[in-house]
Formats: sequence, C-alpha cells, structure tokens
Amino acid sequence: MTVDRTGRNMPRGDGVSLPVLHEAFAALVNVAKQLLKPLDLASVLDEILLQVESLFGYDICCVLLPSECGKEVYIAAHRGYNPDIVAHSRFPIGGPRGIVSHVAATGQPYYASDVSKDPYYLEASPNVRSEFTVPLVLDGQLVGILDVESRELDAFPREVQQVLEGFAALAALAIFRAQRHEELQHLALTDGLTGLANNRAFWENLQRELARAQRFSHPLALMVLEIDNFKRVNDVYGHLRGDEALKAVARVITGSSRAMDIGARVGGDEFALILPQTTKNDATVVARRLCTQVRQLKFEDDVRLSISVGLAAYPEDGSSANALFAAADYAMYQIKYQGGGGFCIAKTPSLRAISFDAPAGSPLNPAPAPKRTVEA
Repeated sequence: MTVDRTGRNMPRGDGVSLPVLHEAFAALVNVAKQLLKPLDLASVLDEILLQVESLFGYDICCVLLPSECGKEVYIAAHRGYNPDIVAHSRFPIGGPRGIVSHVAATGQPYYASDVSKDPYYLEASPNVRSEFTVPLVLDGQLVGILDVESRELDAFPREVQQVLEGFAALAALAIFRAQRHEELQHLALTDGLTGLANNRAFWENLQRELARAQRFSHPLALMVLEIDNFKRVNDVYGHLRGDEALKAVARVITGSSRAMDIGARVGGDEFALILPQTTKNDATVVARRLCTQVRQLKFEDDVRLSISVGLAAYPEDGSSANALFAAADYAMYQIKYQGGGGFCIAKTPSLRAISFDAPAGSPLNPAPAPKRTVEA
C-alpha cells in the first residue's frame, strides 16, 4: 500500500478526507508490525528506509542518530546519498547550517518546499529540490532524525507530512527498542567491574574464533592471566583497593590488544586474552608486554602487582576450546608455582617458563624473585 502524495483527493486546510485517513491508518498499522519485528539496530534502520521508499515513494532518505558526545548527529543509514559524503558527514546540533542541525536543536519538523531558497539547506544528494525533516523523539528525548528528500518542488503535501510525522513516532519507538536490546545484550556479555567480556562471552568468542581459525587454517593464541597474591590485596588493603587493581589490569589488557583481540575476565582475579591470527611466537611479545606493564602499575600505599600468564596456541596445543584453555591454564599455574611474575609457554611435550623480577616494596611480594628461564 502506498500513501497518495500527489495531493489529489487531499483537501487543503485542516481537514483530511476519510479515505485518506483510512489509507494512512492501515499503512501505519502495517508499518508498526514491520518495524517492531527486528531487534538489531541495523535491521530497524534499514526497515525504516524501506518503508519510506515503498510506502511514501521517496527514494532519497536517511536516518541520523546522535553521537556519543550528544553534540552532533551522524548519518547511520541512507538511501540515494553519495557514500563519500555520508562517510564524513556529521552535523552539530544547533549549527548555523543544515536542516538536520536545525531540527535536532528545535525538536520540530521542518519543511523546505524549495531547497534552493532555503537558508539552512546543505546539499547531500544531487538534484534535490524539496526536503522534509522530522525529529524522532521519545519521552522528550531526541532518538534520531528522519530526513526525506525529493527531486520535485513542493513534493510534501501537508497531509503527507502528517502521515510522515506519525510514521516518525513509530520509527523512534523501534530505534529506542533496538538500542535498549543491544545495551541489554552488551550487559549480559560484559563484566560489570572491568568492562571486559565476561565468562559467558569469553567461551562464546573462543569457540567462534577457534572455528574460524580451523576453517581458514589461521593460527590462534590464547593467554590465561592471574594476579599474583591477589588475596593479600583484599586482606591488607580492602576490597575497594582490590577492585582498583582488577580494573587497572583490565586496562592494561585492553591497551595491549588489537581491535580483533578479545579480553575477558573469566572469574575472580583470572583474565584471558584471545589473539586471533596470532602465532605462539608473536603472542610471547604480548605476554612479555603485559607482564612488564602490570609491574609498572602504581597505587597508593606502594601497592605493586605482578601477574602469571599461561600461553597456548592452536593448532599445536589443542583443537578444541576446552583443550586450548586447559593448556594455557596449566601453563599459567606452572609459572605461578615458581613464584609468579612472568609467563609460561605451553609446549609439547614440555613447558617453558620465563619469569621476571617480582615487584617488591609491599606485602604482596616482600622479596624479589630472581629472573629465570625454566624448562619443565
């Protein structure tokens, strides 16, 4: 069903004919069903633009979303725009130019019947002659902006504007619902203290990355890390200081990782780091860096930390998630039994452990451990 946007059979003024109202109502009911089906944001945005094109007949349109800083909006999905322009398009809320900037600031729809005469218009698609922009608002909060453009002059009769505004209310609800769903999904897979992946997310990611490594014959490395003598931190300085230590180690893991790497807190003071497309030799560089950077952390009361790291890799140390984790975990405990403060590399049939000087100066490590290399 398509809403008549030509203006025929649509009385100008305050009244809308009953057939038009019936058509619009039936169309919006169908739109509501379609918009509320998907839960992921990308699918919702695509469905919004699909409905704008199929229901209203406008093939130049976009949805803009507020940035994380809340000071600008960016094009999150579009139809009919120049991709090069879209990639770099960000509009400050309340900026002097741009219809979307104006709408984002005022929270009110804006209609430019002839963009060539409009003071706010900025060209994003060639041959556009009129534009209608609607804020997507829910409970007084700006969720996004729906921008629709036409190659015809004055292509948005008042009656079509009203239906688009009704459609925008449904779109705002669908976007909000998808965003909340994504947030809940993220929380369900994220450790609340450190922001790393939690135990559930770790195993899901390890199985997925291992399957990918097997499919494409890529290497995969896994590290299991544990803070040395962590119980003493809680016993001597309290759990708040212990939480600070956990968050600091998590920051080191994140800072030492690539975008494709996956850091996780798998429980208590135990962490893991999945390194896709990484050989065991390359992973030792990361392990050494982690140990060094954790030893350099400084806290109040001269608290110093060290970690024990176990390193295993696919395919040489295991072909299943459980086997790979067991190999890395066993290697980690080998260095821990030798005093900690270093990393141990799983190696068939033996283990090789490299330990650094443990940080002294606090009850965590009252005496420094000698540097050593051990073949188990």
